[in-house]
Amino acid sequence: MTVGDERVDMMRVGGRAALISGVVFLTTIAYTFGFLFSMGLSTDMLNEPNHLMPWVHDHTIAFVGLWWIFVVHLLFLLPVPAGLAMVVGHRRAIIRTATAAGIAGAVVGMIGAMINAATAPALSAASVTIAEALRPNVWLTSELAGSLGLHLRLLSDLLVVVWLGLTGLTLVRMSGWKALGVAQLAATALTLVVVVAKPFDWLDLEPSLGFVLALVYLWIGFSLLREARRETARMIGR
Repeated sequence: MTVGDERVDMMRVGGRAALISGVVFLTTIAYTFGFLFSMGLSTDMLNEPNHLMPWVHDHTIAFVGLWWIFVVHLLFLLPVPAGLAMVVGHRRAIIRTATAAGIAGAVVGMIGAMINAATAPALSAASVTIAEALRPNVWLTSELAGSLGLHLRLLSDLLVVVWLGLTGLTLVRMSGWKALGVAQLAATALTLVVVVAKPFDWLDLEPSLGFVLALVYLWIGFSLLREARRETARMIGR
């Protein structure tokens, strides 16, 4: 396999993975606000363990399923930074840093989601079976677990910001890639706003951010597959 073939394969794998990641991320949003909300979940409950835990106990499989879907979208995101690096210059030190940050962001995000998935069943069961006088302890533990998961997801977002921002700065200077670069920089700015505001409950733009990131991943996927086809055509024409 030549260097050109390997480059095309990386773009093709990254493109397909980005498309799947974007679709699954959109599925996560639809699952939350469509399916789970139709079962009685609300945004207010997410900040009130005394109301959330009994609901999770009644809908444990559905709630844990949300986090597994979220993990799947991050799992498919893993090869995308390497695929995009083939376009922006994978040998450059700054791009190697961006690629590592993107991969690390996906891994950290999966860990955060798994903390929520692992702790929800036990805590929700305890919230309805333990003595009423001890339930505040369960609610506190739930808040701690939820906060840990949230902050790991925010760290994941920051690492993804490094990847999208650094590669976006390169793409805006490349012919045919400027629009994607602008989109990545816009997503970077929105992510930074969410990361700063979310811990203090200043703004709740997380659902909007998820939608924007999903669209950016889809855009990256289509762009990488298009570039892979062009590279293949150029190699055949030589």
